[in-house]
Amino acid sequence: MALIRVITAVRYNPQGLVQYVRWGLANTTTNRWKVMPSESHVIHVLEALKYGEDVWTVLPEGEKVLPGPRVQAIKLRPGVKTIAMMPATDGKNEVTLAQLPIF
Repeated sequence: MALIRVITAVRYNPQGLVQYVRWGLANTTTNRWKVMPSESHVIHVLEALKYGEDVWTVLPEGEKVLPGPRVQAIKLRPGVKTIAMMPATDGKNEVTLAQLPIF
């Protein structure tokens, strides 16, 4: 049973940076939630990434939910980090956090 952290939605601060995420723990074998998504400060995502955990996204498309790209930490300036989608390996179909639902 492989468990991964999955972001389903984001909330931005007044400066336009992700401040909160809605994320949960998913079982990739059954495609079911092990821990249902809940609200968490983005610092928890950055900590998970720092300790080597993979964090992924899911994207709504009509009635379906499709797997999205992995998330990475990015440094904006000294002392300020945030998260961003990892670039597509094919250079096409770039996906950004702006495509996730906002809560």
